[in-house]
Amino acid sequence: MNKYRELVELKGLLREKKINYITLANYLKLSLSAVANKINGKSIFNLVEVVKISQFIGIKKEDIPIYFF
Repeated sequence: MNKYRELVELKGLLREKKINYITLANYLKLSLSAVANKINGKSIFNLVEVVKISQFIGIKKEDIPIYFF
């Protein structure tokens, strides 16, 4: 069982929507390495980032826990 199942789901959704880490980093105004660390579970997304990502890639409010918590 994966320790970060939610992040695996997020990675899959990003692939499905054809959004790469560079695009996401630019949107969030973060470095590529910061986004990669967050997606790989080495650091965590803050609430503002979660909301921005959800809006950017079209995650419904009720589905946010699938990808982040």
